[in-house]
Amino acid sequence: MSDKAPAVKQASTPSHCPSRDISDAALAWVVRLHSGEATGDDRRAYEAWRRQSVEHEAAAFEAETLWSDAAHLRRDRRTGLVYPGRDTAMLSRRRLLTGAAGVVVLGGGLTVSRPWLRSLGSDYATDTAETRSIDLPDGSRVVLNARSAMDVSFDERARRVVLKEGQAFFDVAAEARPFRVASGGVMVTALGTAFDVDANMADGSLGVAVTRHSVRVHPTAGGLAGVTVAEGQRVSVARDGVVGAPVAQDPAIALAWQSGMYVAENRRLDDIVAALSRYHGGWIVFSHDSLKSTRVSAVLDLRTPDASLAALASGLPIRVTRMTRFMTLISAA
Repeated sequence: MSDKAPAVKQASTPSHCPSRDISDAALAWVVRLHSGEATGDDRRAYEAWRRQSVEHEAAAFEAETLWSDAAHLRRDRRTGLVYPGRDTAMLSRRRLLTGAAGVVVLGGGLTVSRPWLRSLGSDYATDTAETRSIDLPDGSRVVLNARSAMDVSFDERARRVVLKEGQAFFDVAAEARPFRVASGGVMVTALGTAFDVDANMADGSLGVAVTRHSVRVHPTAGGLAGVTVAEGQRVSVARDGVVGAPVAQDPAIALAWQSGMYVAENRRLDDIVAALSRYHGGWIVFSHDSLKSTRVSAVLDLRTPDASLAALASGLPIRVTRMTRFMTLISAA
């Protein structure tokens, strides 16, 4: 590391509870400052950022303490949850997120297993590196990718599925009742079809790929236009609900994850890391946001995420460093 990173304070935890956005910004700052690439300007900018308000100072305190605790994380063999290993009274909300809830998001790439939280209140859920095939009452079949959760609600008028997080492939049985999948603010209506819905994109967008027949994709609010997506096409819906134009995609690419492979064709690196994170037992973080937009074409094995990260590092100007048992850092080579 080129210079000293910010020291972890030993004072009592600031009483102000920061917002999620400010907490995530603080975590991103601390990762950058510990990446070995931080400059004096970076450190001064961080100090200025944390002095903006009591909320910023509280978020900085929590982020620094989380980083310190990262070297002492432990996994509970009974529950599978990840906990900080040292007994401190800090990190009230962030400790809840990393311990009891078992998840934090940092720079779009930081994830820790939270099996019971995902399944709580969900009809179906999967854990890290787990996929599951589900037969629905109407004869339709769903395959849930790792770290995914959904609810199912069928009545005499319609068949409804809510994809709460993650990714799922739907092979829909033909019948008179419409089959609809909701995820975030997007509705996907099957038109006698098989299709994939990916709600785990790094930028918060939603991806829909069709492998048979077609679907109708439209936002549920705001009066934004929808689009029909045909077999062999994929469409992305931005976080603000804007539906992009369908683009051609080989159906085999949409199906690849079901056999443990990830096929990237000119995909952003942060999207690839998001896919690998579902199969990785720790955190994968970026030292700088600029690395996330790196375009990649590759075929990777989801079942061996560490080996896949190493393969990416061998062909890209990045360095992959395993900081602790549960934390992996992606930085510039």
